[in-house]
Amino acid sequence: MKKHLITALICCLSFIGCKDDKVDSTQYDPSQPVVFTDFSPKEGGMRTRLYIEGSNFGNDPTKIHITVGGEKTKTIGTDGKSIYCMVPSKAFDGTINVSIDGPDGKTIAEHTFEQEFKYDPATIVGTLLRKVDQDNNSAFQEGSFDEGASIPSNDCMVFDPKYKEGDDRLLFSSNHSDGLHLINLTQRTVKRLFPRTGYSTMYSFTFSADGDTLLFTDDHGQDNTTRANIYYSLRRENFRRIRPYNYGKTSYSLIYMDDGTIFYTTWWEGKVYKMVRNGAIPNIDSNAEVAFSLSQLSAVGGSHTILFRHPSNKFMYMLSDGFGAVFRADYDPIKKTFGNPTIIAGNMNDKGFNEGTGGGARFNDPQFGVFVKNEKYGDGIGIDQDQYDFYFCDRNNFCIWKLDPHGVATLVAGRSNYNVDSKYYGYVDGDPLHEARFNQPAGLAYDPDGDIFYIGDIDNKGIRYMTTE
Repeated sequence: MKKHLITALICCLSFIGCKDDKVDSTQYDPSQPVVFTDFSPKEGGMRTRLYIEGSNFGNDPTKIHITVGGEKTKTIGTDGKSIYCMVPSKAFDGTINVSIDGPDGKTIAEHTFEQEFKYDPATIVGTLLRKVDQDNNSAFQEGSFDEGASIPSNDCMVFDPKYKEGDDRLLFSSNHSDGLHLINLTQRTVKRLFPRTGYSTMYSFTFSADGDTLLFTDDHGQDNTTRANIYYSLRRENFRRIRPYNYGKTSYSLIYMDDGTIFYTTWWEGKVYKMVRNGAIPNIDSNAEVAFSLSQLSAVGGSHTILFRHPSNKFMYMLSDGFGAVFRADYDPIKKTFGNPTIIAGNMNDKGFNEGTGGGARFNDPQFGVFVKNEKYGDGIGIDQDQYDFYFCDRNNFCIWKLDPHGVATLVAGRSNYNVDSKYYGYVDGDPLHEARFNQPAGLAYDPDGDIFYIGDIDNKGIRYMTTE
């Protein structure tokens, strides 16, 4: 009798226990079909939040695989009835395909929606190359982008001037401490051409008019001609070897005019020198001719001035990390020298942040820039019939500026979402003005074939890009 009572009690407890167990409705039920009903929204651009509706999806996002327009995107979440993801970039054809894996990893359901997502191409900021550890440390690594290649610091960046259709797209990049690197954007590889040996500090570099000689300045810190301030490297040697080109005062930047005249900057008073050649290489520039100095505009003890030749060869722009202004000097092709500088935007002694025209604009720490042809200008606008805008990095304003031929300065990327955390800097990809953030952007290059800007993002330890898909 006692035995029967115990057995009955166990059965009763088991029944109660089974009755109290709740079935998780978010789990995949193999006895029921997987159903896809709809998706929303029906249109949008990159990073649009996309929801896929139905039932019996399961609750494991790692088992759900989605492509939009043939481009893979990560499944962010699922509750069994709704799947959440974000539209990837370049999802042009709009076809939405979803596949779901079962517990054993095999596909249990796959669906392609008849209606396509209408993809709206957008201007975006993304990341080309970046490899950091959990402490945001990074080190140079040669090799493939897909196998961990890394260039932590990219200051001056220049595209190969001899590129022609069918060639690999080559981007040269330097930084203060690690020599010159070659980024093959076609093959997606990185290699060091030469290390920082034989010179002090490479601040910037450029190419000769024929594109066969790469020249770079050396910040050796001396106010004399006993050390080389410009070195050169030859294409026929694959830019692997460096030699002295000119002996002169410490220098930060140079430009090579189409007529072969070379100008370079030095620290003292922000002077710009015209190289006086003696017919030999290396040249001893003991009679260097001062074209002008920034001290003609205001008191200047010294300046890291970077020169940017306009594609027309009619003038150049200048940026200095010491002053919140964009300078200009006009070229005299007869005398082969530049006239006195003027300020076309910003204020030499009043840094800040402000979009505006001419002296109404405010910049903080201008670094490198590039002229970009604007097809909307037709035969040119302004007194120079200029066809180019000038884009440049503002390192301590964490942004990219555009300066048009009328001197109107406009923010084009960075400083987004300030109200989120009261910061203008960070590492965020996305819409240039509503999501993107940089941290000490310095280098800037532009590829007209792909309409892509490449940005050396110093404290984010990598190369970002900005493009309209």
